[in-house]
Amino acid sequence: MIIGSFAFPKNTRKKDKKLLKQKRHDCELCKRKNVWTNTHHIKSMGSGGGDTKENIIELCGTCHRLVHDGKISKEDLIKIVRKRGKRI
Repeated sequence: MIIGSFAFPKNTRKKDKKLLKQKRHDCELCKRKNVWTNTHHIKSMGSGGGDTKENIIELCGTCHRLVHDGKISKEDLIKIVRKRGKRI
């Protein structure tokens, strides 16, 4: 018998697979071209962020690590995404 243990349902994730597959392999932060990139969610999935053009940025491994280490701010990423939106 388990006492005091609660199971919480996991947030359901709606994946925009088409958007996630549109990788160009260019880092949107440092501008390196033809590198291995990671898709980074500016607002995490756990915080309610989704797979939307406004919430996803493509980063090389180095820049992705810097973001997770707190050396690149969320505001900086948002600025890049906003500029990208104006170019389209």
